[in-house]
Amino acid sequence: MSYIKDDVPITKVVMPGSHNSGTRKMISIACCQDGTAYEQFAYGVRSFCIKLNTTKFGNIVQSHAVIKGDRFEEMLKDIRQMMIDGPNEVFIFEIREYDDSQFGPFIFKSHVDTAKMNELMEKYIEPSKYAFTDFDDINKVTIGDIRNSGKRYILYNYKAEYAYSVNIPFVNPWDPVMHGQKPEKFVRDVPLMYDKHKSDGFFSLQIQPTGSPGTQVGIKSPRKLDDMVRPHLKYIYDAIRNTPRYLDRANIIAGDFMTRDYEKSREIIKLNLDKNNVIEDKRDEFEQNL
Repeated sequence: MSYIKDDVPITKVVMPGSHNSGTRKMISIACCQDGTAYEQFAYGVRSFCIKLNTTKFGNIVQSHAVIKGDRFEEMLKDIRQMMIDGPNEVFIFEIREYDDSQFGPFIFKSHVDTAKMNELMEKYIEPSKYAFTDFDDINKVTIGDIRNSGKRYILYNYKAEYAYSVNIPFVNPWDPVMHGQKPEKFVRDVPLMYDKHKSDGFFSLQIQPTGSPGTQVGIKSPRKLDDMVRPHLKYIYDAIRNTPRYLDRANIIAGDFMTRDYEKSREIIKLNLDKNNVIEDKRDEFEQNL
C-alpha cells in the first residue's frame, strides 16, 4: 500500500481479501483457508472476514457455521505482528458473530461476549490507538487520511457493538444460485454483481463458488471448488479490467485459500495499475514486484 497515492479513497483501492479468514485446520467441508492470518498477510491479503463463536468453556473462537476453530487470541497475535511488520499497510477487519445456522428444524445461535471481545482486542491490537473512526462518509476517506492519522485499520461491525468498531456501508453480495454454478458459468456471472448491488462504501466481491444441495456444483468442500474454479479466474480479472464501471467499483476481491499460491493476490493487486492508483514514478517498480 505504500505505492498507492495519498488521494485515493480507501473504497477505491483494490485489495485482496480472505473469505472466512479463520478456518484453517477445520474439517474439509468448513475449511476455506490454509494459512494463518499472518501468512495471508504475507500473501497480500489486507481485508479479513473474521467470524466468531464461543465454546462451552467460554473461549472466543473462530467459526464457520457450527464448526469451531482456533482461539481468537491467536489471530489477534497475528494481527499485532502484521501491524509491526507492515508499517505502511492499512487493514480492513470485518469482525462479527457467525450468523445463526439452521439444519432442518434445529437452529444454532452464535454468541460472543462484547466485554470480553473489547478486552481481548485492546490487549493485542489496541483499537483505542489504531482503529480509524474519525469520518462521516467512508467514501471520502483517503489512504492519506488514514496514514496521516497514525491509525492502522478500520474495524467493521454492522452493529458497531465493539469498542471503536464502525457500522458503514459494506456490500458483501452472495447468491446461492450464482455461487453454486459450474465454474465456467460462475466466472462470467460474478462480475455482474457490480451491476446488481449498489457499492456505496466497501464492496467485497466474492470469487469463490459455494457448494450446497440443489446447485450445479452440489455439495463439495471449499478446497475441491477452489480446484475447479482456479483455471477460470482470469475471466473475472479481465472482465473487471476491461469494463470501466466494474473497474471503478473494484475494491475488496475476496477468495478462499489465498495462501495456496500468489496468483489471486497478484492479479487482484495489479488492478490498481489499471485504476491509476499507483504513484506515477513508482509504477514500474510496483509492477516488477508483482
